[in-house]
Amino acid sequence: MKSSFLFYNNYYLLIVFFSMSIYSQTNFIVDKKGNKIIVKDNTINLSQRSILYSIEKSMWEKNLRLDDFEYASIGKAILKPFKLTGKRKTQAYFVFAEKKDKKLIGSAITVTSTAYKVSISRTFYSMYVIDNDNNIIEEVGFNSHTKSNEIDDKVKLAPMVRKYFSDCPQIIEELNKYDFPDVNGFGITGFFNNPAYIKCE
Repeated sequence: MKSSFLFYNNYYLLIVFFSMSIYSQTNFIVDKKGNKIIVKDNTINLSQRSILYSIEKSMWEKNLRLDDFEYASIGKAILKPFKLTGKRKTQAYFVFAEKKDKKLIGSAITVTSTAYKVSISRTFYSMYVIDNDNNIIEEVGFNSHTKSNEIDDKVKLAPMVRKYFSDCPQIIEELNKYDFPDVNGFGITGFFNNPAYIKCE
């Protein structure tokens, strides 16, 4: 059986959705040296270990290792690499909300496996509340399957966000759009589709 794992698929979908909705705004990447790289709209993508992008007047795709870029600004979204305490590797996450002492970060990663010419995709959703030292305060993870335990995990997301960000009305307002009764718990996954960065006052 042959399997192929596409760890960047869902990042790409999120980025395209967001760029289309704010097409007139400039997208850019800031590297670890503080250099600002202006990129073409809808060209930022992710592989397992790097961020991929294209610049104006160039036909070639360029890349930066996750450890070599500070953040990417994609419309109103911020994509940033984090080496979370207890995790083996650096991974890029969208920063959904930020307070003086905490951040709400998340990712949605689609894995596609192929067997006998049939492709099956599953999306893995992760949301973390972290402190300024990248320690995980609390986390919720689930995938797109509808097993009872996965549904139970989905319903933990909204209470976690409210627990730590109840004093940030902008993120709570966004969360409320997707926190509604749902037999399979899929409604809350819509929260991942609009990763606009919110600076909590």
